[in-house]
Amino acid sequence: MVDLLRTSGFALAVLLALAACSRGREEGPRTEPEARADPAATSGEEAGVTVEPPAPREISTDTAHASDPGAGTPSRESSQRVVEEGKGFMIAGRTSEAAGRFETASRIDPTNGFAWYWLGRARIAAGDRSGAVGVLEKAESLLGPYPDWRDRTRALLAQLR
Repeated sequence: MVDLLRTSGFALAVLLALAACSRGREEGPRTEPEARADPAATSGEEAGVTVEPPAPREISTDTAHASDPGAGTPSRESSQRVVEEGKGFMIAGRTSEAAGRFETASRIDPTNGFAWYWLGRARIAAGDRSGAVGVLEKAESLLGPYPDWRDRTRALLAQLR
């Protein structure tokens, strides 16, 4: 019975992540990052880090994609799907499984700054502040085409230092 509940919970998290991923493709211009409560921020607060995300602003995804060498590639799309799985685990409070997904995503596409950002968040939630710094620095270097995400990463780094 317990295994059935675990499997069902995982399947629900994956379905929610896939729905969120596909929803972004159907809409027009996106706001990065989405203005919503971030469950991972709660976990970060427990580790002594509080994060207030900057106000979202419209960015041209065309411009961002032109500056991001991995955008639109099959490896980026695969990597991003794994990131979404990891975010589902973060929401469920399963940070070690989330970290594993984010590490996998960063191996699939090492240029995916979002994978590195979320890996940093997972490490913060797990209490590994020093381990989070290195991956967040990597994320910051890769998130240049996405100013809101780069600023969010810088804010996290400032709190960790």
